[in-house]
Amino acid sequence: MYFSTLAILSFFSFLAGFALAAPTEFALEARNATGLSARDSNARLTWYDVGLGACGKTNKASDYVVALNAAEFGSGYPGPHCFKQIKITANGKSATATIVDQCPGCPKGGLDLSKGLFSHFANPDVGVLTGSWSYL
Repeated sequence: MYFSTLAILSFFSFLAGFALAAPTEFALEARNATGLSARDSNARLTWYDVGLGACGKTNKASDYVVALNAAEFGSGYPGPHCFKQIKITANGKSATATIVDQCPGCPKGGLDLSKGLFSHFANPDVGVLTGSWSYL
């Protein structure tokens, strides 16, 4: 009796270990929410005059850099997304850029691009583009 009870408990403990190790839907969803995955496929893209950014680096207009919207930029110094590379696609073109600043006026998912980067996609006189971006 003792042996069979011990064997049954061991078997169920063994199975429970697999259940705990397997990623649940919640765990996968949480990983995607905090991981570096695609962010926005309908992003508002604008341009700004770069300088000393919230990440602590000074850039020039020709640099392919962006300011990330405040909702996703995060807190602390430097922000958790500072210097991360992203791929931006708009008007049938793509480019790689680096997050170096925060955009307090951008909507969630939106980016402010350096003038040089915006010029890669369109004439800055256009002012606003719609595009997509994701972390690399």
